[in-house]
Amino acid sequence: MHVKTPLPLNIRTKKSKTLSLGYSPPTLPPPFKSGLVTKEKMASPLIYDPKFHHYWSEHPRDKVFGANTNAFSSRFSDFSICHPIYHENTMFLASRHAIHSAATNTEETATFMLLPFWNNNMTTNRYASLYRKYPHICRFLGTIPSNQIQYVNVPFWNNIQIPLSKHSWELKIIAIWNTKDRVCLNAHNKDWLKELAKEIHEGKWEI
Repeated sequence: MHVKTPLPLNIRTKKSKTLSLGYSPPTLPPPFKSGLVTKEKMASPLIYDPKFHHYWSEHPRDKVFGANTNAFSSRFSDFSICHPIYHENTMFLASRHAIHSAATNTEETATFMLLPFWNNNMTTNRYASLYRKYPHICRFLGTIPSNQIQYVNVPFWNNIQIPLSKHSWELKIIAIWNTKDRVCLNAHNKDWLKELAKEIHEGKWEI
């Protein structure tokens, strides 16, 4: 599976994680066709997926490249994918915002979250507590093993003494949705989750 992650150090692009050395960017899974996804939250002009109709960047200047800004300025709606920066508070806020959106929207709303599985344990993460608190809105769909994430090379990083590190954790795919969305998905394709599992065949799916 290919997953876009940040450029190294503190260059804050699409998935810039606030880590000391940064991580070599792996390459998001193919568009979630089975999930009818059309929006990508927390992206950048450099590495957003052009197959999505809309994307959001944290930088106002990216408006000139067609980006929307401030993903939290309004409720999430329709079908989105969100792979937030690996900062505990940001992941918590993104999860909380997605849950609030699904709970309060009257139209179909689903956000597919990609979140790290630190040390094979999610019980200590703030955002994980939200998923346990709202099981009727949140569902764990699958896990991408760390050894199945393929990384892309960073052409401008040529420091042999300090090579870019790679992720050692797994990624969880979590659906945050409302009842209307689940009805819509099943009406569109009752086997949508099986189809999604085919798109990301490296994952371990809870089907």
